[in-house]
Amino acid sequence: MPVAIRSNSTERFDLKTLDGAFVVLRKMDYGQILERRAMLKLTFSNHGKGKNDVAGEIAMANKNVNLFEFRYCVIEHNLERIEGQLLNLSNPVDVASLDPRVGQEIEKLIEDMNNFDGDDDEGNSKGESTPVSS
Repeated sequence: MPVAIRSNSTERFDLKTLDGAFVVLRKMDYGQILERRAMLKLTFSNHGKGKNDVAGEIAMANKNVNLFEFRYCVIEHNLERIEGQLLNLSNPVDVASLDPRVGQEIEKLIEDMNNFDGDDDEGNSKGESTPVSS
């Protein structure tokens, strides 16, 4: 019988935006994808609010989704603060402190690995990676 649960396999990615840096990512399971989708669904109503209120709600939802993805998908990395302490990518403050290029690269790797855009029928990542067993 085919096994229909998420594999605990991971992939290691060497970051192009920071020499010597890497992240190890895992795919979300279906429950996490459903939770992510629920975070993106917003109810809009216009009770005299301006357009800026709607834009603010969307931006907040996107931020929460990104923090959720970092918390569940990044399982190992070697990214440090200036003082030499390892960053905690489950902590919103540490995620916010990332160099924007590094944060956006990790965000894109997570997106590609989980196939959020629907371009890859298999849901496989599109970059070069090294499989890691867990």
